[in-house]
Amino acid sequence: MYKKKIKIVIMLIFIAGLIYGGYEYRVFTAAPTTRLAAGNYYPEMPPDAQHHYLQLPVDHNDPSQGTFTDFYILSPNFKPGDPVVFWLCDLQQEMVGLISTSAHFDYFENSLGGLSYVLIGNRGTSPTLFPEIYNNDGSVNYNLATKLYGSDQQIDDIEAVRQDMQSQGLLPPDGKIMLYGGSGGGFLVQQFLNKYGSHVIRALIESSGAPDLAQQNHSTFATNFYESNPEAATTLFTLYPKGPPSSLAYTLFKLGLQGDKDAQTKIVEGQTSNTAFQNKYFYFKNWIKLPNNFPLVNFIIGIPSEVEVKVRIYELLGADLQNYHPTSPQEVVLMYEWTRVVLADFLQANTEGLIATPHFDINRSSYSGEIMVWSGTGDQDFSSQMGQWISDSYPHAQQAVFSDAHERKKYPDYYRDFRKAFFINGLYSPETQNCFDDARQLKGK
Repeated sequence: MYKKKIKIVIMLIFIAGLIYGGYEYRVFTAAPTTRLAAGNYYPEMPPDAQHHYLQLPVDHNDPSQGTFTDFYILSPNFKPGDPVVFWLCDLQQEMVGLISTSAHFDYFENSLGGLSYVLIGNRGTSPTLFPEIYNNDGSVNYNLATKLYGSDQQIDDIEAVRQDMQSQGLLPPDGKIMLYGGSGGGFLVQQFLNKYGSHVIRALIESSGAPDLAQQNHSTFATNFYESNPEAATTLFTLYPKGPPSSLAYTLFKLGLQGDKDAQTKIVEGQTSNTAFQNKYFYFKNWIKLPNNFPLVNFIIGIPSEVEVKVRIYELLGADLQNYHPTSPQEVVLMYEWTRVVLADFLQANTEGLIATPHFDINRSSYSGEIMVWSGTGDQDFSSQMGQWISDSYPHAQQAVFSDAHERKKYPDYYRDFRKAFFINGLYSPETQNCFDDARQLKGK
């Protein structure tokens, strides 16, 4: 009798777990229906001297659509009136959430520690979601999604934050700022300079690209695999002339971000029929890691609350993906191999005429401030040539090149000192030029 009761209790716990799990799954995958009301704040992050809330237009082009509650966060050592760096993160980076403890700042401090900088909660990035971009059945309204989550709106949000900070006396008297951004955030820096450059003294763009410059130079926005790893690219194309499996491409892509070309080559060689078992297992060992697992990543990006990631990727890659049909190893772009699966619904919406093909028209020659562009010789995403194109487009710019990968982890202390010298003293100062003359900076050596 006692054993029977135990079995019943275990069964009830199991059933309760299934019910709870199902409920949590539905919540996780459901389209948001509400957002933070005006005058309220997130309980995890109450307003104080470091955390600021403000009301911004849902649509800067149509103020009648109402407002939403956004926020920005000041760095731990922020000093009102000091020179201020706006750290710009685009929607696919999802770097700024509810930051409330000093531990949450570790990543940011490792890059800009010692400076007064600002982090902005972006529209579309949890928890700041817009219910209106979803249809009644929970599906995405692609036209509204690209309209309200587009980077043009985000740029106006950033300018509104600058104005709010100026009104509160948090900026220098002239209201001018400095900008910092890497990867997709680096292109967001270029977009902001195009519209509001008169408010910016200087900007640092790291490991980034530019879709418009790529098109002007008859290139792709992202670098092809052959440029960073010709051996693996050639073998991969020989094995998969119609394109590698998405999971394989994504794992290779993630390893490339870390600059691990040896692992890439080993995995590609493991795809051949006569390879040793340990080589095939090596791929599985890397694929099973959550950050490298494409089925999991594709599922997460596919839930309604992550649609802003797709909007930004579509902005940056949409035009290239429509014409991506590699016919040689030199034309294979790992980023495009998996993003065309992730963006299948956006590309279909474009085919149906629901959304336009992304296009950027940026005038860099009119910006009179200082620009520093960082590139890595091992950057799989954006080549040093791309960095050179960006640098050459600005009148007062200088490119720094390092023997490093996209994630820029090789010389953290040197990088932090280099950034600080540039932001505090300027591009042409002895302090910044001494960093350029360091042996770890390869340009011109």
